[in-house]
Amino acid sequence: MRVALKTAQKVRGFSAIELMNFFGLAAILSAIGMYGLARYVRHAKTTEAISSLNSLAGAAAEFYNASDATQPAGASPQDVHAMRHFPPSSRVAVPEDPLSVRGKRYQSNLADWSASPWRDLRFSIVQPQCFQYSFDAQGAGATAKATISAQGDLDGDGVRSTYSIMVEPDEGMTAHVGRSMVRQDPEE
Repeated sequence: MRVALKTAQKVRGFSAIELMNFFGLAAILSAIGMYGLARYVRHAKTTEAISSLNSLAGAAAEFYNASDATQPAGASPQDVHAMRHFPPSSRVAVPEDPLSVRGKRYQSNLADWSASPWRDLRFSIVQPQCFQYSFDAQGAGATAKATISAQGDLDGDGVRSTYSIMVEPDEGMTAHVGRSMVRQDPEE
């Protein structure tokens, strides 16, 4: 009977300090996990901008390269190439108001994408978007260039993430997408 009594006395619970250590460690691990999850979600949203800009840049290069078909008949090939151009710049970005993508998604409709250059590039986004898109085209022929931009405030703190890519012709008057995308505050 004495042996049973001694065994029962050795069983004890956790002390207050041990519990505080456990909860403190759990809080730290939770905070690290939440930060990692938030960063993953923001990074996933940037995929939209990168994918859309690459698609738009490719379409802009194709438009430029095919713009010979819109030139006057009978012109020399050199003169036709000198008039190659990109679609006109966008008058307004989609969405028009930058606050529409401040910490939230914007659901565009077909009317948003029905004007030039979006119509000319056959581009639209049907799912809710995190970025505001704009298209700027300048010049013709060898001096032509187009810049496509996406801006968004992914976490709603007023700091905008900006992605842009340029399309320009080479010496042979064939448009190519720029080698690198410019990224400013990519996960803000």
